[in-house]
Amino acid sequence: MIHTSLSRTAHAIAINWSESNNRRSLLPGRLPILKRRLLLSVATVAIAVVAGFVAGRSLPSASVAMPVSAPSAVAADPELPAAITLSEPKLANLQLQIEKAKAGPLVRAVSATGSVGYDQLHLARIKPTARGRIETVDVTAGDRVVPGQRLAVLDNFDLSAAHSKVLGAEAALNQAKAQLAAASAAYDRATNLIRSDLVTQAELVARRATAVTMEADLRTKEAVLRQYQEEEARLLPVRSAAGGADASNDRPGDSRGALFAPFAGVVDSVSVATGEIVDPATPIFTVSDLSTVWVQADVAERDLGAVKVGDAVEVKVSAFPDRVFAGRVTYIPDQIESGTGMAKVRCEVPNPDGALRVNMFATVNILSPQGSDAVLAPSSSLQEVNGQSVVFIPTGDRQFAWRAVHTGLVANGKTQITSGLAAGTPVVGEGSYWLKAALMQSTIPDQG
Repeated sequence: MIHTSLSRTAHAIAINWSESNNRRSLLPGRLPILKRRLLLSVATVAIAVVAGFVAGRSLPSASVAMPVSAPSAVAADPELPAAITLSEPKLANLQLQIEKAKAGPLVRAVSATGSVGYDQLHLARIKPTARGRIETVDVTAGDRVVPGQRLAVLDNFDLSAAHSKVLGAEAALNQAKAQLAAASAAYDRATNLIRSDLVTQAELVARRATAVTMEADLRTKEAVLRQYQEEEARLLPVRSAAGGADASNDRPGDSRGALFAPFAGVVDSVSVATGEIVDPATPIFTVSDLSTVWVQADVAERDLGAVKVGDAVEVKVSAFPDRVFAGRVTYIPDQIESGTGMAKVRCEVPNPDGALRVNMFATVNILSPQGSDAVLAPSSSLQEVNGQSVVFIPTGDRQFAWRAVHTGLVANGKTQITSGLAAGTPVVGEGSYWLKAALMQSTIPDQG
């Protein structure tokens, strides 16, 4: 093609040259102009020829087939080696941890959020037993109390009336006793005198009737006294025997009564001051025993079937991030909250040092046994290779073999192995990721 173009270009130059000569003979005055145009045409053609020649040198000829590199085929995943061997320096640097797969009870972990609350069985909202006036207040909020410790002295209006009734009943009873004693003595004398015919039989019968009447009146007075004493007792709260001192020391007057702590705990609130008039409708003290707390865990409906009363629980709070509080499930409600779809599962958690406070937010793990044993391996030992779970088993001499396994439930840092691994088999726990990396690196071909 280049030679053909050159021939055509040369032919065109010759024609232009011939026409130029003819014009030159016809138009002698325009010779300089024609000469310049001719030179310009020759220069243009020369540049085109040189550019075409250079392009021809840089491109392959159409008649010559140039080799074209075919796209490389996607290589299939090379087969993984059965084991990998680490050098001594690398093995020492990785610091792999070897653990054993163990046979144990299969446990499902149910995670939930919750909050710390009072143990309602050890929470007392203390009310006065009757209307009255507060004489003294002996504690403040935050004080620790022991069973039977006095909290306040109450001038009990109803107690005064009840005590007066008791005193009146006691006086009537004493009078009835005296009358019965006199009637009995008269009957006895009449019994002795009738033998001497000093009294008549009718008089003896009358004296006997009087004694029987006095005895019946005495029984009535005793019943009335017991009634009034019980009424008075209801107005006096029962004091714990652990209180120590005599209850009479807490009742400086007949109309006064004391309010006592029912058990050891902390005074959470005091809503009364000295001199105030109080009535039985309003609590004036709240005493709680925080040695045990209730954690209400919000368990989703889908997980509720796995939770049973008695299951162990692990509770964590942000105030103590490195501490786990152990407890157990004590109550599962019969209904789900319609707004949240959650069930408030009650967990009882010992709190001997008072670290857990009421209304703390908590993270709760309920460990629910599933009723069968299983092979359990550390969750850190499992790695995913080519879409399957594997563990690495030390085989000696710095060598580690990988083995595919099938997994099940995960709980408490352990994973159930349903197949592929027997109990007692040593596996690499922490550091197994680096063995996976070394295994995958061994399949990369050396590019030299």
